Amino acid sequence: MHDFANISAKTIVYAVLDDFSGNTLMGPTVPNQYRNVKAEKVILKKHVIIGANSIIFPNVIVGEGTAVGAMSMVKESLDDWYIYAGIPVRKVKPRQKKMLELEIDFLKSIHS
Repeated sequence: MHDFANISAKTIVYAVLDDFSGNTLMGPTVPNQYRNVKAEKVILKKHVIIGANSIIFPNVIVGEGTAVGAMSMVKESLDDWYIYAGIPVRKVKPRQKKMLELEIDFLKSIHS
């Protein structure tokens, strides 16, 4: 999770998921040799905001400056500086970058 990234309340970020196909056993009490577990990183780049009650799956990179609307499901990586929403998420529109100027002012104010 990079600087100025935010995760809102009740969001779930999964770095590990079981295989639901029925070809393996599932659950943390079952030895790994009987499971097919997908364990991958989730990366939130700088200036990301994830809306409340969203779900993020493993192997996802949320690009710099990206906003994800509340109650969204993210299964694939997202491009920089866009607003996404929905189940599954879809690209809604570009996101403004005014926060980059505010970041500079903020950092100057705390280091002076």
